[in-house]
Amino acid sequence: MAEIQTGQQPSDRERPTDAACDGPPARCALIFINWNSADLVAAAARSAFARAAVPASMRVVVVDNGSRPESVADLRRALPQATIIELPENRGFAAAANAGLRTVSEPFALILNADIEFRNDAPRLLADALEARPNAALACPRLLRPDGSEQAAAVPEPTLFGELVSRSLARHLLRVSANEVSAVPGIVGPCMAVRRDRLERVGLLDEQFFFFFEETDWCRRIRNAGLEVLYVPTANVIHLQGVSANRRPIRARVQFYRARYQYFRKHRGRAAVAVLGFGLFLRLTLNLLFYTVYALLSGGRRAARDRVAVCAALWAWHALGCRPRWGFEP
Repeated sequence: MAEIQTGQQPSDRERPTDAACDGPPARCALIFINWNSADLVAAAARSAFARAAVPASMRVVVVDNGSRPESVADLRRALPQATIIELPENRGFAAAANAGLRTVSEPFALILNADIEFRNDAPRLLADALEARPNAALACPRLLRPDGSEQAAAVPEPTLFGELVSRSLARHLLRVSANEVSAVPGIVGPCMAVRRDRLERVGLLDEQFFFFFEETDWCRRIRNAGLEVLYVPTANVIHLQGVSANRRPIRARVQFYRARYQYFRKHRGRAAVAVLGFGLFLRLTLNLLFYTVYALLSGGRRAARDRVAVCAALWAWHALGCRPRWGFEP
């Protein structure tokens, strides 16, 4: 396979520090992104091996995104056979995923959040689906909540209508088979399987997206290259949905809005960003008024106050020109 264009090469500290990568290559590399979530990563990795028909077909790689030293130490104790790549600071999800992809030799790689649990042999099923369709580059499983209800996994291409009117309606209009593999416009990114030899035509994740929309951008580039993105409903993964982000809800929401504007600027142009920004600011203004009144009428319930706080922060961030770094970026 020709060399993938990867940009900056990892420093000595960023190279794998575990000898487990010296053995013969497995079929799938499970690349977990860790940021102070060692317990979740360990539980997710164990769930993968517990449900694998051939555990030796998988290898675990953990890219640590500048976590506290004790988090890395916990990872080494919990997953002694894993390859650990330590980044000196938090460089964002895309940069961490790319650091993992640069080090693996397996034909298939899964890029994984910490807050997941495998419910069946999903890595094998995702790899099988990619292998069966030579034009496929990326695949995602069915995503479930802990109570068994379904999360949106296959998603439409972002448009001004969807972002300004109703993202949920746009997703509802996207029809996918509940039982068969489907080619889809885009996927949600807590579990993404990539066929590595297709990266020559697409490239790695765009690191300008620190957190959020990196998978959306990747899906668009994959489709623009004439390749397919797949939804594989037979592969089942529980997603706890934003455990790390929910610890800092205001920063998470600001980061989401920032990434959304970055995506539209890259793919739709400045005029679309201006329309989107005006529409979202107007909606935030109305929401802030509504939630403030609701909080007063509800006697200041915490849930209502939290909504006011998030909405007020987003409103202020927009009013200041979307320039303060109130998100996750350092």
